[in-house]
Amino acid sequence: MKSGFISVHPLLAFSYFLIMIILVMLIKNPIYLLTILLITTGLLYFLDHLRSLRKQLKFYLLMALFILILNPIFSTHGTTVLFYLKNRSVTLEGVMYGVTFALSLLNILFLFLGYNLILSPQRFLYLFGNIIPKISFILTIIMGFIPLFTRRMHEIIDVRKTFVKDMSKHSYKQHITESMTSLNTLVSWTLEESLENASSMRARGYGTHKRTSATLYNFDHRDYLLIGIGVVLLIIISIGLFLEHMNTFPNSLMQWGYFLCILLFTALPLLIEMREYLRWHFMKSIT
Repeated sequence: MKSGFISVHPLLAFSYFLIMIILVMLIKNPIYLLTILLITTGLLYFLDHLRSLRKQLKFYLLMALFILILNPIFSTHGTTVLFYLKNRSVTLEGVMYGVTFALSLLNILFLFLGYNLILSPQRFLYLFGNIIPKISFILTIIMGFIPLFTRRMHEIIDVRKTFVKDMSKHSYKQHITESMTSLNTLVSWTLEESLENASSMRARGYGTHKRTSATLYNFDHRDYLLIGIGVVLLIIISIGLFLEHMNTFPNSLMQWGYFLCILLFTALPLLIEMREYLRWHFMKSIT
């Protein structure tokens, strides 16, 4: 039986990630964004020991670095000039906005990794299968095809390597030909299986009646407790955003209170995972 944050109701998990993505787009304080990023990284560690993050980290950091470098160059607004680059002023405000934008992007990307680990396509289809059946089904198929394409492409490349001993000696034209052949094999393989799936679904009468789910998710006392805590924290956070108390470093008791609220709301899944981790190790120690 699954435990931790993955065991909460899918609606709560989906709402959490949606709210967090909205928050990181609204918050313009690097301190808050860095804190959220660290907490999200901790959640990813408990979910899969950062395996999914390590696969994408280089690409994510390159994107953030690209934004961090280009934003101060093209955004010259600000009063604190650091230096000039070909008659263009690079300001401290432009650098800080680049840092903020890069942190926001990293937060969104990290949150999507957590979303993919928590909300499987089946759970997503459970949530929206009756509301938007066609769109949710298409999105589920697309989300399933992306890792499937990647896995099958690696399989095709490995098989082709058994026929060609040393691909490094090939010319540029031969590399393009090999790549196009692999792509053609991938597309043909996937289309063939898609036709088989479509025929199977039609034979089973998919879409002729209202969809039912093989798995039922019910709210329990923990879900209601999370809803209560989350709503209270969100109300306080919304007040802080409306009054613009989150745009500067916390230097008053009220601002530290807002910081603590965003810290607690972001850390709710991490606290659940840590609780299950400690509970598991405690049970192992007494057996």
